[in-house]
Amino acid sequence: MTRVRILDRYLIKEMLLTCLAVLVVLLVIMIGNVLGRSLSSVTDGAIQADMLLILVGVKSINLLVTLIPLGFYLGILLAHGRFYRDNEMSVMQACGVGWNDLLRPTAVIGLIGVFLISLLTVFASPWAARYEQTLKQEIRDQSALSLVTPGKFVESSDGNTVFFAHQSNLERTQFNDVFMYRQKGDNLPAVDTARIATYQVDADTGDEYLIFTDGQTTVGTPGDGEYTITEFKRQGILRPREQAGEPRLILKGKRLSDLWGSDDIADKAELQWRVSIPLAALLLALLAVPLSYTSPREGRFGKIAIAILIYIPYANLLVLMRKWIAAGTIPPWLGLWPVHIAVGLLILYLLSRRVGWKWLFKSPAKRPSAAVAGSV
Repeated sequence: MTRVRILDRYLIKEMLLTCLAVLVVLLVIMIGNVLGRSLSSVTDGAIQADMLLILVGVKSINLLVTLIPLGFYLGILLAHGRFYRDNEMSVMQACGVGWNDLLRPTAVIGLIGVFLISLLTVFASPWAARYEQTLKQEIRDQSALSLVTPGKFVESSDGNTVFFAHQSNLERTQFNDVFMYRQKGDNLPAVDTARIATYQVDADTGDEYLIFTDGQTTVGTPGDGEYTITEFKRQGILRPREQAGEPRLILKGKRLSDLWGSDDIADKAELQWRVSIPLAALLLALLAVPLSYTSPREGRFGKIAIAILIYIPYANLLVLMRKWIAAGTIPPWLGLWPVHIAVGLLILYLLSRRVGWKWLFKSPAKRPSAAVAGSV
């Protein structure tokens, strides 16, 4: 028993370190992708620079839900591939280590993944989705002038206003050499230019005004010869305010208790998804063990391509079944279980190729060791 416990600790340590390394690499790649898209939003004036890291951090929590199963899957595959490459697996087989001795510590790693993903799907991920929705609502409600970058055209969220300022003060309450294009409904488009523009807020009503000084307003349709030009000394423009309403909570932000008692098929699909991701992590971890078997002439990365080719349809089918449940194409009671059952059968098939189908029905004491299984 001491030998088994030492071996289990060694296998768990090697697999866990490799899984963490793969997970960090995947997370850095995905965060880089999210950061690139968010930086473009900052340069376009859609969000403030000081909110960039907060949004990226919130999105990273949701990324971990899908990256942990993939990271543990590839990490276990690479760890076992190293065992075969360095002939450690041959030594373990010669000492009588069987497939059940390899599956046991791998199941521990899979259960660690299940625990982490369960924490994310039950607590962290819904909170992150709600917080992200709140941040986006605050961004939509805040003054568009706070996002103005001198020397750059900034478009409003509804596309009806374009603002440009050559210079501004540090507080961005006064702008020099400004240009504004605005159009609302069926009204003719108007272009305002001024030497100075000052941002003001009515303390009583909260209305936002842009006070232009020494400028002119041109009203007319581009391409027509008829324009109305009005010169002014001082002119105020009210910023339109959207009707504030209670935003509808997105599915990802709903708590597990709300999904469990709901009769909405979209909520049932989301519940099936949150249950399926931890289960997928365990199945992928177990799948990596027989899939990692390599001959002495194969390299450590020999089965990575096959593993990816299995993972892609597995993940896509889960997403597709989730959409079918939400659309009412398939009954909610069926859920995503057919996809998981198919992967479970694939695990049994790969194990049977190594040791035969009879191994599945024998007691642990009568099962052949991996030294015999490896020669099949």
